[in-house]
Amino acid sequence: MTATMPANAAAIPQTNPRAGYIAHKNEIDAALARVMNAGSYILGPETAAFESAFAAFVGRAHAIGVANGTDALTLALRACRIGAGAFVVAPSHTAGATIAAIELAGATPLLVDIDPLTFTLDPNALASALANPPKGVDRAAIAAVLPVHLYGQLADMPAIMAIAARENLVVIEDCAQAHGATLDGRAAGTWGAAAAFSFYPTKNLGAFGDGGAVVTN
Repeated sequence: MTATMPANAAAIPQTNPRAGYIAHKNEIDAALARVMNAGSYILGPETAAFESAFAAFVGRAHAIGVANGTDALTLALRACRIGAGAFVVAPSHTAGATIAAIELAGATPLLVDIDPLTFTLDPNALASALANPPKGVDRAAIAAVLPVHLYGQLADMPAIMAIAARENLVVIEDCAQAHGATLDGRAAGTWGAAAAFSFYPTKNLGAFGDGGAVVTN
């Protein structure tokens, strides 16, 4: 049986950057004018101000603006010296950019199952993969876990962090869909060694174009 939409039905947009612009038009226009008048189009004082404000918003000491969310993940992995020869545990349900970033860093993704209720990385699946690595995967080479927060909700970070501490894994959070989200009073991006945010127009906090940030202490 095929469902059909009424003739007068209007599609609900996934995101609406234009609505955000209309709501904050004066502030956005003023910011654009500052950039254009200053002639500082790459980095510059506006980026520095945003980095400072975003770090404070997340609750981390530093935020470093980058080109996009994929670069944010790749640079976070490289900064933690996760590269060639290492395996990074990631959820099987995520955007392709998560996996691309692991491979761009030179590491190999090790996909595990998700919690059927939250669609985020299942801590039990993480523990199982560490206890019984798949054929061809050396347990000693599993160096990091990259939980992905989805749809404005965090993965089970208390459980994931406990496993990571016990198993000596680096934790890097993919927060591309979790700007401002919290779990147990603690914000997305404050659990791991570093976290990556995306500002692609469809994200919770979207740019007029693309952008990303790494946050860390």
